[in-house]
Amino acid sequence: MKKYFFKIGLIIGFIIILFGSSFVSGYNENEKNSECECLFYKNNIGNNFFNENYPVITPFPLDSFKNNIDFDVIEIIDTPDEFSWKNFEGRDWTTPAKDQGNCGSCGVFAAIGVLESVINIREGNPNIDPDFSEQYVLSCLPAAALQYGEGCSGGMGYKALELMMNTSPEGNYHNGALFDTCFPYQASDDIPCEDKCSDWDENLVPITDCDQIWAGNDSPENRELIKSLIIEKGPICVYMQVPLNPNTFHNWGYRNHKPTDYFPYREEELYWLNHEVMLLGWKDDPSIDNGGYWIGKNSWGTFWGYDGFFNIEYGSCYIGYVIEWVDYDPSIYDWRPNLPTIDGPKFGKSGQENKYSFSTTDPDGNDDFYLYIDWGDNTLEEWIGPFESGETVYVNHTWENKNLYTIKAKAKDINNKESDWITQKIFISRNINPSTQLLLRWFENFQDWFKVIIYIMQILNY
Repeated sequence: MKKYFFKIGLIIGFIIILFGSSFVSGYNENEKNSECECLFYKNNIGNNFFNENYPVITPFPLDSFKNNIDFDVIEIIDTPDEFSWKNFEGRDWTTPAKDQGNCGSCGVFAAIGVLESVINIREGNPNIDPDFSEQYVLSCLPAAALQYGEGCSGGMGYKALELMMNTSPEGNYHNGALFDTCFPYQASDDIPCEDKCSDWDENLVPITDCDQIWAGNDSPENRELIKSLIIEKGPICVYMQVPLNPNTFHNWGYRNHKPTDYFPYREEELYWLNHEVMLLGWKDDPSIDNGGYWIGKNSWGTFWGYDGFFNIEYGSCYIGYVIEWVDYDPSIYDWRPNLPTIDGPKFGKSGQENKYSFSTTDPDGNDDFYLYIDWGDNTLEEWIGPFESGETVYVNHTWENKNLYTIKAKAKDINNKESDWITQKIFISRNINPSTQLLLRWFENFQDWFKVIIYIMQILNY
């Protein structure tokens, strides 16, 4: 009995040490402010992109920006007082906010974020949540930058979308957005295009259309235009002027984290449009001076705003001066099965049978699926099935030797599109008593330490 309590004491001691060190490192991580602004300063921009007559990051005079709204394409409709794609029919159709890091790639992030949400909407499935590669634009579509090949110095979201559609050499000969797993983001425009995965051309999701509208200053008409576009097209990209005063929009997001907080209107002169974000909704509120606020998603990480999202009063920071949208046709792409689920024991005895359930769904239809299971002990279940989309599949397995095993499973549909791997660990021992099992189940909440504790238990010969 003393030996047993000694072993438990050792495990608890390691927990305390690990918890304390992780708390300190986590606190330090949360204190970091992401230097992720998409700002173009006057003294860093050549005369081709900024002078006193052209107070935005383009060579075009402001007077020309209001003349390209095609009302044959855009229908102004009656809109409700409140709307958000983050909570439409009780579901979130947006994808998580990302962090552009120390790179002025806000336009790329806004465009990609809009495309990801539009795909969820067009497919009628808010859980597809594609994660596309911003690095692909920076590295493989250099003409998307304001200054060729310098995407971290700024660029238009519309240009990124247009080039992703372009099948000429300038568009890398292919139409489509590339998955982030094929070319992870590195916040640099110096990464060669050749660094993408070898089968990149099989990992592209085609785009069908995009457009850019120079709408001009805030007005009741422009608000109705933006609202109509958000409902008809889905979330949109918009440009804004981020004031250089550090006490304004940038730092505001690090201090305000409630979904009801909004950045207020402030009188300011238009010098430039130096940031691009996604708008996904609005709320009319007569108690607010300008009558309400827009709901947006930024690319400054999840510590900014509320999980990377924000609200901003109508007309503030010239938001919506330029508008961009994108479209997608669900009939031209077959999505791979969703990541399977695994449900079953995480602890067991050697020689004892364990029962697991697996399931997945087809995100864009009702394709049947097959399962591939690797039990981690050199035994496999190779493409068992077919099973109906959403069906729960039960499979039993027995491990003969004590060890920490990793169960891996993936699914494929009838078109041989494969999902990512899902994993779950199981610790097989000769004999786990109930109190130790209870302790380990609690400790599962701290996945980074789980392997360490299991390793300690192996040393102690559990």
